[in-house]
Parts: sequence; C-alpha cells; structure tokens
Amino acid sequence: MGIRQCSSAHCSGADAEINEICKQLGWPVNHPVLTRDATGPCTCSCSCLAFGTPVQAGDGSFRAIETFVVGDAVNVAGRNLAWAPQQVVFSQGTTGASVQKYTVLIEYLGTAIAVTSDHLFLTADGTLKAADRLAVGDKLIAPDGAPVPIDSVYIGDFLSGFHHISTSKSEPSVDLSGHLLNTNGVVSADYTVQIFYRTGQLTAKLADGHDSLPVVGSPEYVKAHGPACLKGPAATVGGIRPAPFNASGVRRQADFVPAEKTILTIPDDACRFISDQEAAQKALDPMRRWNDPLSREWTEALLRQHHAFYPDVQYHLDWADDTVNAYAWVENGVRHVALKGGLVRHIALELEGIALVLAHELAHHYGGQPTFPGGLSCEGQADYAGVAIIMRNVWFGEQYINMTDTGIAQMARFFGVPNTPNVPGGNAGCNHPPGACRIATYHAAVSLAAKPICAG
Repeated sequence: MGIRQCSSAHCSGADAEINEICKQLGWPVNHPVLTRDATGPCTCSCSCLAFGTPVQAGDGSFRAIETFVVGDAVNVAGRNLAWAPQQVVFSQGTTGASVQKYTVLIEYLGTAIAVTSDHLFLTADGTLKAADRLAVGDKLIAPDGAPVPIDSVYIGDFLSGFHHISTSKSEPSVDLSGHLLNTNGVVSADYTVQIFYRTGQLTAKLADGHDSLPVVGSPEYVKAHGPACLKGPAATVGGIRPAPFNASGVRRQADFVPAEKTILTIPDDACRFISDQEAAQKALDPMRRWNDPLSREWTEALLRQHHAFYPDVQYHLDWADDTVNAYAWVENGVRHVALKGGLVRHIALELEGIALVLAHELAHHYGGQPTFPGGLSCEGQADYAGVAIIMRNVWFGEQYINMTDTGIAQMARFFGVPNTPNVPGGNAGCNHPPGACRIATYHAAVSLAAKPICAG
C-alpha cells in the first residue's frame, strides 16, 4: 500500500490543483493526494504556517501569512541574510475552519509560531531543520543573524487554517537565495523548499544526522527530551492560546490541543485485539514514524467507510497513544471501537491489515455467540465473524478477496507465524487464540469452512 512521494517538479507544478482538492474535500495539511507523475502512481501533500503568522512584506511591514496574494512583495533572503523584496508567485492554503494534525508549536523569546511538522527553519549553524526535529536547546536564527534559543516545542492538533507562499517554483539553490522568509522574527523556508525536502531532492544542507533525529511526540523523542512536548504550553487555559502571540499587532485566536489531551481512556472491561502482555511486546517492534501521514489517512478513511455500514458505532483513532492494540466496548448503551496509534503505525500492518483489525472489533459487537458475559462476541468468534461477515459486507466482489488475502498476509507477519490455513491444536475458549490459530481462522472464514476448534 505504501506509495512514493511524487517528484518535486510534479508537486510544485500541480500545487494549485492539489490545494483545491484539499479544500473541496476538507483534507488537512499534509494529507497525501494520490496522483501520477511520469514514472507512475505517487502522492503530493496538501498544504505551512498557521493563519495569522506575521511575515515581513517587501515594504518592511508585517502581514498575516494568509493575506499574501500572487504579485505581492515579500522580503526574502538566502543564507547570507541579505534581505530584499521579491514578488510572490504562489499563494495557497487551507480554509480557516479546519483541524490540522501534527502541528508543531514552538515557543521562543516570549512569542511562538505554529507550523506543519515538515516546515523548515534556518538554524544558528546555517543548516536547515524540520519543525518536527526541533528540541529545547536548539537555536533558530533571527533575520539579523542573532541566535534565537527555543524555549519549548509541542505537538498536537491545531484548529486553524494554514497557508504557504513561494517566490519561485524552480529548484532552490544551495544558498537558498530568494527562498527564506522572516516569519514572526525567525528565519524559515518558503513552500518550494518544503516540497523539495519532502521528495528528498533538496540540495541545501540539513542538520547533521537530520533524518535519524527523533520526531516530536514519538517514544524516542520523549525518551531523549522528556514528555513536555505532549503536554502543551503551561499557560494554556482550556487548550486556547492566541496564535501567533503578541506579534506585530497580528493576533488570531486558535485552539491548540496538545497530543496528551487527545489520548482516549479505555474501560477495563473492553475487548482487546491482543492481550495487554502481547501489546507490550509488540511495542518493541519496528514502527512507521510517529507523524506518518499515510498511516493516519488510510485509517481515518477506513473509519469513515465502516461508519457507513455500521453507523451505530462510535469510532476512535487514538493517534497519540503508542499502545499496539484495538478495542471494542459498550458504554451507556453506546457501542465503541478504538484503534490505538501504535497499532496503525506497526510496520507489519497497512490499510488491509488495519481493515481486518477493524472488522474484528466490529465483530465483537455483531459477531454473535459465543459471547463474554457482557454480551460482546468472544475473541475467536470475532476473528471468524470479522472476516466472514463484516468484511464481506464492507468490501464488494473481488475487493473482498483482495482485501482479506492481503490483510491475512500482513497479520501473519504481525503475529510472526506462517500464513497457512493449517489448524493447530487446543481450544482458546473465549480468550485470544494463538497467532497460528487466528490466521487459520481467517482463512476458514474466507473459504466459509467451519470455525476451527482452536478458536473456541
């Protein structure tokens, strides 16, 4: 399911169309847009600055980023920080009424800036660093060359529009001439630089070891820098702060929801896709990066699709929780299904595997006997009914076979067992069957054979 990023030339040439699609469909910043370039299927991303961010115009004044239009003059420079006005050749963004995932909020010198995770900043050593690789102690650079220490870095959801501008669509030179902007008192790159960074074609120097640095919010980042990045600014009241903060008279209210505030509490009696012990072991497996857009978008697409077939269920994607598990429960008469971020980022699972997990959790609600005392179907029954009933309902014709076959193969990798219909011995009762039994149960459900005895 993994699809490569399109060439920089293709994405920059189609920027207007990409942003129009994102606006029409309500997709957030960094949502992958499937398209095709000269070498085949690929993705570009929606567009990196929050509405209200002050950007220095060609006359030296500051204006909100979203007010710039093609033909306006904006102050630009290269690494030498020789500032001069230049015309904007591209200006696009999202609507104001949108939720932006993976927003990085950076505080410095009593102010702050909110950007998309891959927005690039010029640092005091002259290299570029993406927002999601910044940490307390790093130094950005002011337009006059003075170092600007970072006070705090946060990750979360931002209720605001985002916008970007460029002064040229051509490949940025090594010195980034004409592609650096004064954004709320620190120097950052325009959107063209961001496109070339996304596709791995940027010639300008990134910070040493840049791509191996931990992503803000990830377990690796929290281990290295502490959990403050998940908590949000201490002065935040109810998740609301002005953005940007007290900068050149440009102020807009926007909601920043720290990652920690989005984590869902799961009832103790909820059914689990795997046991808590197995989930703890799976958390040690390789994962896709914490802010991987494809993992999130294909999961959200699956939730929307399944809601059309099972609208009585409340669906949750708990992205900020690194637990490798999924859950089903009933609370106050309302049915719930939740997928945790660690599960959807697990390297073994892609869209098809996540679809199988989702079918399993729905089958806890609709899979029938045998059941737990609370009325939800037992684990082996949910495995069987999820593939035999739920997936047959959601996926039409050959889609069903394609989705289940690929999903079962991914699940075999996830459990670390052979992808075979051979049934092992034993009987799990209502509990989780071993991985080999679960794979055999999936195969039996596709073939409409009886549920294996090992599945309870």
